[in-house]
Amino acid sequence: MDYCLYNLHTTEFENLVNTICQEILGTGVISFSEGKDGGRDGKFIGTAQNYPSSNDTWSGKFIIQAKHTSNPIASCSDNDFENLVGKEIEKVKKLKNDGDIDNYLLFTNRKYSALKGERLCKRIISETDVANVAIIGKETINDQYLNPNKAIVKQYNLHRTHIPFDFSDEEIKEIILAFKEQLPHVENSIKSKSDELKYDFSHIEKEDKNNKNKLSQEYYREHILETSLMEFNKIEAFLNNPLNEELKDYYYDTANELNQIISLKRDDFDAFEELFVHIYNLITNGVSSLKGAKRHVTTFLHYMYVECLIGRK
Repeated sequence: MDYCLYNLHTTEFENLVNTICQEILGTGVISFSEGKDGGRDGKFIGTAQNYPSSNDTWSGKFIIQAKHTSNPIASCSDNDFENLVGKEIEKVKKLKNDGDIDNYLLFTNRKYSALKGERLCKRIISETDVANVAIIGKETINDQYLNPNKAIVKQYNLHRTHIPFDFSDEEIKEIILAFKEQLPHVENSIKSKSDELKYDFSHIEKEDKNNKNKLSQEYYREHILETSLMEFNKIEAFLNNPLNEELKDYYYDTANELNQIISLKRDDFDAFEELFVHIYNLITNGVSSLKGAKRHVTTFLHYMYVECLIGRK
């Protein structure tokens, strides 16, 4: 599971890292407050209880550093990360000269690249003379430290930033891209058949549905009625086009999958609009092919809701 750590603030990520270190090093981990940290966000002195493993533990003075990015596709192989490591090396040198470090743990929510990561670790060791160095990327944080420890996940509300939405996101992306491509033709068709294609909005008990789903009236009015509603005719015409029969099947499959997941995970969110934003982010984050079409993702989600395909009826 990817807990979308890029959604955390820098301070939240630093606190998360220190909490993880309390589990793998020991309860003696000390966290530093915001400000000039001198190359450290936490420290520990002693023998690690479970790092790097319970059979082969490091000991001495540990320095813990957390480096957070809000970029969901950032990697340790990026040039900016190597530049960042270069700056941290200067701080580590001073810690080494002062006798304050034997082991250096650098946590990051970037994707860990083995070749580049190992090369950076060797660089830190060679330039600072620190005995043990590790760069710990998001894969290890997610798989080894968060998935087995639901208490930490709950403590930092990470269940709110990650939900296993195993729905057909590729299919809905295909729908959105096809809709964008066909939109000029759809608009012309609606102009010539405005009465025939007029969207029927009266069949929904709107206020009752919103109350059941905890969708705020403000969001409903400003984002669904004032923004998305004017596009519903176009979506209806697009889905009813015989040439789009396969895409229509994709649409209903996706709506069905989403509705099941929403039913299971509804209690992890407060207002229903939080679900809209979360699903939107899951579909669009890091997807360059959706540039210029991202707004349609929200419109389709609103259409599913109004059609009672997702959410409580």
